[in-house]
Amino acid sequence: MKAEEINKKIEISWAAVDIYLNKGRISIPDLVEKTKLSATEIYSCFPNKKAILAYYYPSLVFQYWAMIDEIDDFDSYSISEKFSNFIYTSFDMMSEKMEFVSDTFKKYGFDTWTGSEYHEEVTTLFKDFLNNDADIAVSAAFFMNDFYYKTLATQYLFLVNFWLNDHSENKERTLALADKSASLFEEIVYNKTVDKTFDLFKFVFGSTSFENPFSKLEDCWNWSESKEKQGDSNEETEGEDKDE
Repeated sequence: MKAEEINKKIEISWAAVDIYLNKGRISIPDLVEKTKLSATEIYSCFPNKKAILAYYYPSLVFQYWAMIDEIDDFDSYSISEKFSNFIYTSFDMMSEKMEFVSDTFKKYGFDTWTGSEYHEEVTTLFKDFLNNDADIAVSAAFFMNDFYYKTLATQYLFLVNFWLNDHSENKERTLALADKSASLFEEIVYNKTVDKTFDLFKFVFGSTSFENPFSKLEDCWNWSESKEKQGDSNEETEGEDKDE
């Protein structure tokens, strides 16, 4: 989708949110008046009024992409700092339209997350965070796939829902949960223990012949059998000496 088309959809959606906050509903005539676009132009972007309101949520992610483009050292942020930055920034953006979010998040953002554009955009953002972080452990690649990115996006939606229902002062419980979750996640994906274990095995096995990795065991087995035969032979010789 071209940037111009995205910006046009954001404009329509945010205008619809303002109308919703003023009137508790939206109508196409009101949108036409506020955006100065024709009804045909509006319907060329959205199939219905529900889709217009629902687009507010993926538009938050698009707005965030534009914000981080303005942060010169964003690439130097740790993975926990990137996740925390997105979480806190999205909370701030939603706080500006808190009444709308409280009324609609469950309907447009949470209950319909599967396959929704909102969920897909958050998934894409998190995938970008992880794929462009040079400090991610090599072993972390074993579980980083599309399903994993989607799971992270789903967990974010649960966090937003928790935030909306958090009645602690300044929503401290949500902020603490977000901070601890981001820190734990960083510990997991930055942990190099498994990488070092692989390196150790590569060194150990790389120093031995792979033509027969059990050759040492076979040598021990043959040596043991030889000793047993030698012992039996000695016993027979001793028996013959006694008979004589």
